[in-house]
Amino acid sequence: MLRRQRTDSLLNVLLWFLFFIGMTMTQAYGQSISTPEIHQIVQTFIKEEVHKMESFDCRLYTPTLADYKQKCPRSTLTCFTAEVKVLMLEYGKRSSSLHQKRLTKRLTKLTSLIKQMDGANCPHCEVHREQAANDFLTTLLGILEWMNNQGSQ
Repeated sequence: MLRRQRTDSLLNVLLWFLFFIGMTMTQAYGQSISTPEIHQIVQTFIKEEVHKMESFDCRLYTPTLADYKQKCPRSTLTCFTAEVKVLMLEYGKRSSSLHQKRLTKRLTKLTSLIKQMDGANCPHCEVHREQAANDFLTTLLGILEWMNNQGSQ
């Protein structure tokens, strides 16, 4: 009986130690900027919703991956977040409200985690080329894939 209590206590101490190491690493290296959930939401939205949008003529300001890479990751994601909100307003009730809320919420959270260099001369969202909803979402998906690949390296 005493041996089992010691084993349980040691296991408890070990788990707390691993938790402490994990928290320390997160603080030291920052929070992970992995986007698999957002990636999945955008993919699902493209598969399930975009074909319904073909008759729907909505043009959205679309930053590029180059904009993201060039000192402007936060402003690029801010633009995508704002334009996703426009897309959801324009598209209205035809789309799943679950996708709308989750995508907007996750993009806002992701944007808050991204750091941008002070003094970066980033273009305003309205400067970017307007593209159809499918192209807009495909570009967003490409940026999210690039972010995931960078995080796994």
